[in-house]
Amino acid sequence: MDFNTALNQALTGLTPQPWDFMTPEGTRLRVIPEGLAQDPGNGVVLIQICEAAHVQVTPDGPEFPVRTSDMPQLLAALDARTEWTVSASWDEVLVVRPEAEGMRLAYTVWGRDTTGQGADVDRTVLVPEEQRLPLASALRRALDVAKGWED
Repeated sequence: MDFNTALNQALTGLTPQPWDFMTPEGTRLRVIPEGLAQDPGNGVVLIQICEAAHVQVTPDGPEFPVRTSDMPQLLAALDARTEWTVSASWDEVLVVRPEAEGMRLAYTVWGRDTTGQGADVDRTVLVPEEQRLPLASALRRALDVAKGWED
């Protein structure tokens, strides 16, 4: 194996890979580990909801950071189809709750509104039941990568 191949394989292993789910309406849910060195329990998995109505203004959407220490409760809520809430800061919150068709993920974060001004931004997506376990699996993989970045 030559140096460039070995380097590319190493970088691929270190580079966080996203998991995406797209609703029929065009809303994208993305799960990706942050990939930055953190103290134990403070690694981050980013959950990003980019609603179709906001794609032109915020193509990546604001993200909600879930610390690795909070991930077991999120995963338990998805597995058991129960409601769970976590705060990232005093005004940022993520809620996961069961609905008849699947699981609703909703968050409020500080970001840019559709005019580009700083504001609390609300995003929501309904993950259908058949995508609930793939979402949990993606979150587990992201958690493993985020933990790998913890010192």
